[in-house]
Amino acid sequence: MVAPAKATEIAPGNGWSEDSRSAPDSELQQHVAFFDRDKDGIIWPIDTFDGLRKIGFGYFWIIFGGLAIHLAFSWLTWGTWLPDPYFRLKVNRMHKVSLISSLRSAYTRFITKLQAKHGSDTEIYTGTGQFDPDRFDYMWFMYTEEPHTHITFLEVCTMVRGDYDPFDWFGWMTATIEWVSLMVLLDKGDGRMSKEDVKGV
Repeated sequence: MVAPAKATEIAPGNGWSEDSRSAPDSELQQHVAFFDRDKDGIIWPIDTFDGLRKIGFGYFWIIFGGLAIHLAFSWLTWGTWLPDPYFRLKVNRMHKVSLISSLRSAYTRFITKLQAKHGSDTEIYTGTGQFDPDRFDYMWFMYTEEPHTHITFLEVCTMVRGDYDPFDWFGWMTATIEWVSLMVLLDKGDGRMSKEDVKGV
């Protein structure tokens, strides 16, 4: 986690308070709050389906994306021992979910937190859910050709491969699906996505 500027301050990215309906405090929470139609801090699968439809995805991507998102992240964001039977997502727990310490095993000894963000990603969103514009610009500069205003499908493939963490099949597949979905959504027929369009999403 990012250390606060002063040792007496609270670290950033603590999420929504349970008794408050205020706006989310991290960019990642604001990003997913788009799908929370009734602004109650809980995203139902139907909310995700409706949000993807409003963005402009076809039925295949709506069903596939909605199911994949909720199946992958529901338990991580719900914060209970058992997964939510309705596969809902909590916006306030989207950026980080504490792992119940009694469930630690030899495999999870070194893992103290689970994040509702997958591995093998670009790290544009930090562990506290904050958008890192410098990291975005660096990633864009590293994987695109001059004048660095657009990214092509082959450059996306190179980027996803470059961000791959060893043995992280889930993260790699999720990153691939996200970028292909984004390409389908933002492609204007020339096989490229503009930097500002990607940043806007």
